[in-house]
Amino acid sequence: MKDRSSANFSELGDPIELVARFVVQQDWYIKQTDAYGLVVDVPGQWGQYQLRVDWQEDLQVLCVHATLDLLFDDVPAVRLETLLSELNGHLFLGHFRLSSDKRQVQLYYVLPLRGAGGATPEQIEDVVDILLGQCEQAAPGFAQLIFAPDRQASSAGLIMVPVAGQA
Repeated sequence: MKDRSSANFSELGDPIELVARFVVQQDWYIKQTDAYGLVVDVPGQWGQYQLRVDWQEDLQVLCVHATLDLLFDDVPAVRLETLLSELNGHLFLGHFRLSSDKRQVQLYYVLPLRGAGGATPEQIEDVVDILLGQCEQAAPGFAQLIFAPDRQASSAGLIMVPVAGQA
């Protein structure tokens, strides 16, 4: 009988290295910002996303930010904050928030790995896939807020409903 802990331990790896491997497999543009951080340009159906991944060694957490390629300069803050709040209630992982300059929306998630000794490739793939998928689902709602500001924004519940197939 195999010891499960030793089998799992052999699959664990450095989270930043695992993210880099996954990104290279996807053929996305990657830039290493330092030993503990990466920035990735990800093409999406609704535009580009910038994925920023930082490993915080002291806390043993992987912080992932997916920034949407939309600027919210002319959108009333109350409408944007209302949409963010509504969308956050429908997310599986993370939460939408405004960037520090309040001009862009980010989907932010922290993967705690304290005591794990690393991450698995599957964990990394799941986090990246889920966050980017949620950005893809929410992007039309954000675009409507920017490009059709006079129209009532669609219900966040309808925006975040998974769709099957393609039109």
